[in-house]
Amino acid sequence: MTQVIAIGTVIYHPTEKLVLRLLAAVSAGYCVYVFDNSPDHAMIRNLCHDMQNDRIKYLTCGKNVGLGYALSSICAQAYYDSFPALLFFDQDTVFDRSTLAFVAEFYSHNSCDLGSYSAIVFNSTQFGATGFVGKYAFNDVVLAINSGSLYLLDNVRKIKWHNESFFVDCVDFEFCLRSSNSNMRIGECANAPGYNHEIEQGSIQYLFFGKELRARAYPFGRLVDSARAGLRLLITSIYAGNMRCTGAIGTSMMKFFVVQLLVRVLNPQDRRRDCDEV
Repeated sequence: MTQVIAIGTVIYHPTEKLVLRLLAAVSAGYCVYVFDNSPDHAMIRNLCHDMQNDRIKYLTCGKNVGLGYALSSICAQAYYDSFPALLFFDQDTVFDRSTLAFVAEFYSHNSCDLGSYSAIVFNSTQFGATGFVGKYAFNDVVLAINSGSLYLLDNVRKIKWHNESFFVDCVDFEFCLRSSNSNMRIGECANAPGYNHEIEQGSIQYLFFGKELRARAYPFGRLVDSARAGLRLLITSIYAGNMRCTGAIGTSMMKFFVVQLLVRVLNPQDRRRDCDEV
C-alpha cells in the first residue's frame, strides 16, 4: 500500500541503524527521500541503488551542502512528485512503524484543519500521559525542531522552502520565523509512539540541583557557528518586527549556551567531536 505522505532524511556518515529504519519505512509503503551529504560513504547510496525500488529516492550534490539546502531539496522533490506532506527525521532520531502510522492517521484526521500550517512537529513527551485531550490533538508553538516535523508542502513552497544560506544551526528556527512572518502557523502533537530524539544523540544524563538534565558538549567550533547563526536570526526577527519569535529565539539560544556551560562544569572530560550529522 502506497502511503499519502512521504518520509525524508538528510544523512552525513550515518550508522547501520538508519538502514533498518529506512527499510521499515519502505516496506510499510512509504516513499523515502534521502539526501546524502557524504556520498563517498557508500553504505546508504549502495542500499538505494541495490533496492531498485522507486519508493526510495536518492539525492546528493556530491559534497556536504548543509541542512538548509538538503531540506529544501527533498521537500521540493516530494512536492513535485505530488506528495502533500513530508515527514522529516534526523538520521539519529529513532522511529518505527507505529510512529509512521500515527502520523499518517493524524494527517488523515486533521488534514482539513491544516490549511494555515507550514509544519506540525511530533514528539512523545505526552505519550501515555493521563488526561491528554484527544489522541490527535495539537497546539500551536512558536518554534519547532526539524526532526519529527511533518511539512505541509504547498505552504512550504509558498514561503520558498528552507533557507539554503543556513548550513546547520538555526535552519529550523529560521523556517519557523519565515512561517510566522507569512502568517503561517507551526503546530505540535506530543503523543506520537515509538519516537525518541535522544537515545542515539550521545547525550549524557546529569543531576543538577535535583533535576535531571540530558545533554552533550559540543566542540568550540560548533558553538561559534551556533552563536553566529543565532545572532543573525535574532537580527532578522527584530528587523521583521516579530517580537514573539525574537523572544522565543533569544530564550532558546540562551538556554542552549547555559546548558553547554553546565555540561563542561559538571563533566570537564566530556569533549566530543563535532557531530554536524547533516
